[in-house]
Amino acid sequence: MKNILIVDDQKTILITLEAILKQHGFNVFACTNSIDAFDKFNSEHIDLVVTDAIMPLGSNGYTLIASMRSSTKNPHIPIIMLTGKREKADVEKALLVGADDYLIKPIDPDILMTKVKNLLEKNSVKNEFVQAPVNQAAQIVTKTEILSISEVSLTLISNVQPTPGQLYKVHSDFLKQFELDNINLRISETTPLSENSHQYKITGFFVGLSDKELGQIRMWVRKKLTNST
Repeated sequence: MKNILIVDDQKTILITLEAILKQHGFNVFACTNSIDAFDKFNSEHIDLVVTDAIMPLGSNGYTLIASMRSSTKNPHIPIIMLTGKREKADVEKALLVGADDYLIKPIDPDILMTKVKNLLEKNSVKNEFVQAPVNQAAQIVTKTEILSISEVSLTLISNVQPTPGQLYKVHSDFLKQFELDNINLRISETTPLSENSHQYKITGFFVGLSDKELGQIRMWVRKKLTNST
């Protein structure tokens, strides 16, 4: 029998979740705050977590997920974020911090069970299908922003941690003012924004720019600094 941890400060939500999950044969642990939930996560064998986004006691579902992802016990546990917010930014925040999926309140039993069963199957079934070689180029879309620029480097914030020493190609509309479609960076440093953050501050030095291109960047930086004083 699979163990599911449910976390919500509203007892009516917990009762609803517990009834649905038990009806489908799951064992349920219920907590009303993230502190008790993290203790339960560490003390019991949990197969999946359903957690609310906003909770009391100075913590919330986002920090709970980040703590679970940073744990050495079961960092890859399937997690569903339960939220009353429907904005795209809230959904992206849940996925960014480490949620595998999200569920909008009020709870639809059919949608809940579909998500639970899919995540449990994905977590237990690995490499059961034969694979065919492809060897074609592809790109992964990541959330990356340019934080600052100097005459020789860029500083970025990203949800992906690049490897120092490697060469990365950066695309941005910001670069078009320097008549550049993209720019090559040699990564020199990556640091987490905070202890439990899944975002990184990245510094990289320009590679392969001409004197003219470097000059345009130099002029822009100096003009920017002059206008800001």
